[in-house]
Amino acid sequence: MKNVILFLAKWVIIFIVTSVLIFAAVRMMPSTPVDKWLDAYHLPHTEENIEYVESKMGLNEPLPLQYVNWIGNFIKGDWGVSLVSGENIRERFMAKMPYSFSIGITGILLGAFAAFFLGYRAALRRNGLCDRLTTSMTIFCQSIPMFILSILIINAFGVRLGIASFFTGDGRYSLLAAILLTALYSVGGLSRVVRSAFREEMSKSYVKFMVSRGFSPKTVLWKHAYKPPLASLVSAIITRFAGVFGGSTVLEFAFAIPGLSTMLVSAMDSRDYSILQTYILVVVIWMFFVHLILNLFLRMLGARRSKA
Repeated sequence: MKNVILFLAKWVIIFIVTSVLIFAAVRMMPSTPVDKWLDAYHLPHTEENIEYVESKMGLNEPLPLQYVNWIGNFIKGDWGVSLVSGENIRERFMAKMPYSFSIGITGILLGAFAAFFLGYRAALRRNGLCDRLTTSMTIFCQSIPMFILSILIINAFGVRLGIASFFTGDGRYSLLAAILLTALYSVGGLSRVVRSAFREEMSKSYVKFMVSRGFSPKTVLWKHAYKPPLASLVSAIITRFAGVFGGSTVLEFAFAIPGLSTMLVSAMDSRDYSILQTYILVVVIWMFFVHLILNLFLRMLGARRSKA
């Protein structure tokens, strides 16, 4: 119970501190949404025009009052409206979230699934085929930026072969390519984490004892030593889930996918305080649930391991 209270208290503090910092940070940007709005309509930056637009956007109130109104409405479920377009922010998020979530969550889970099996096989035979493959994949993904590979895929399958239509139709080819690229760029590093965890288990006495009794290392690792490597894999993917929102920016732009990252870039360009603030807080809430669920899973693995 104490750990639960500490966990919740930590995330409440993170939420409050982050909300204050992002509220202050966006207002320290070199230009304001008022400037961008006046420029968009080719209006002079006169004192009267600035006061009118600030009043229209609600930016003429004292900063502490602006913060209290914003955070209070956010907690109640009212995420406000875009300062530039006037659109409902929550509706925009809900419309674009499935694209980013499909890319991020599906790609990471596919990559983690493949990484576990590749890491397991790589641990069985040092310098074997899977060991060399995971090393090569890690080096490949670290050497070639994702946007270059995206362009090559579009050129090969969309232009030269004509197999997939990335910028027309329902966008399923674009979404599929983005998911597979996310998985590919996750497999290498995660598989090496799994391999190291399995190799560590192979050096422990209970594994050596079972192997000495005639059990094959393959069977011992797969049936009795999988929990610590699985826990290591889960710990490794926790941080990767933070990229579900912003990590797919390159892919969303390369394949013209209308996800959250494109909305964020547009909001930064127009200095839309409301969207930027909301975006960061939604990421904090998302990471809270990621840590909550995966930490519960890790505790389950630990509980089972201690009973074995």
